[in-house]
Amino acid sequence: MQAVRLIEARRLEQVDLPPPRRSEGEVVLRVEACGICGSDLSCYKHGIFAGAVLGHEIVGAIEASDDPSWPAGTRAVVDPKFPCGGCLECARGTSHRCIAALTQGVGQTRQGGFAEQLAVPTSHLYRVPDTLSFQTAALAEPLAVALHGLRLAGTHAGSAVVIGLGPIGLLAVAALRARNASPVIGVDPVRLRRDLALDLGADLACEPGDSRIAEVQPTVVVEASGHPAAIADAGNAAAPGARVVLLGIPIGEATIWPMTWITREITVIGSVAQEARDFAEALELLARVPAIGEMVTRTVGLAEVPDAFASLVAHPDAGKILVTPNDV
Repeated sequence: MQAVRLIEARRLEQVDLPPPRRSEGEVVLRVEACGICGSDLSCYKHGIFAGAVLGHEIVGAIEASDDPSWPAGTRAVVDPKFPCGGCLECARGTSHRCIAALTQGVGQTRQGGFAEQLAVPTSHLYRVPDTLSFQTAALAEPLAVALHGLRLAGTHAGSAVVIGLGPIGLLAVAALRARNASPVIGVDPVRLRRDLALDLGADLACEPGDSRIAEVQPTVVVEASGHPAAIADAGNAAAPGARVVLLGIPIGEATIWPMTWITREITVIGSVAQEARDFAEALELLARVPAIGEMVTRTVGLAEVPDAFASLVAHPDAGKILVTPNDV
């Protein structure tokens, strides 16, 4: 089986691995597409999970199964999280916040989707509607992340601003439009990303610092860039009583002026990963609005993965790049 393994920081290699062996309750999935996530890029840049086959935004078709509920040929996306089952978060029913779920899942300590095949428990699979292409269905996992944050924010048909138009931010724009938020404003310094946001339903896409951001008095602000400085921008843009949801994960300190947030009574909400209901909503939304799949800007085979990562670090892509391991 061909796969791409992270050898060390900034070094990926295509390797030949034994075919996956499934345990009880598992199936073998033929990987049709796997998105390159920002966390994959972080692992690549810093050598995190060196020795691993990365990739957790996975869709494929079952090749081998003993479970009649999941027969061969079934199309499915993968929930990459593996909670421990014994911590306080798991006991509370919030296993998506379990430390094991966040650090020991598919594409981390378990083999990921930058490979031709993958063994995965059926409990971690969600059926893909027949109307969805594999490429569009590969957006289900990151879209579920965006939807989880919007659900925590309690979004409604008010005004919204999304700061940071990487894949998660773009998917948040699409989800806000589908929920009838208006107007929806996307904010990013990269013009190609702003153009994609307009294609996905944003009413306006502008650069950071544009005066029009504050003028709309957004009731919801989504920070999806992951830059520490953008947290202050998100809070400062929010209208009195608004909710700010942090979807990006900054690594570093952020400086804010709490008084201006307190006196406007804004609510700041952290959001991480997703739950089963978010996967279900993501697949439903992709089936209802398949045009969201147009944010996939490029596909690469396994042999092209090392160059694709190097290119992404040097010049971030405007949309989503998918790895298609079984394309010859």
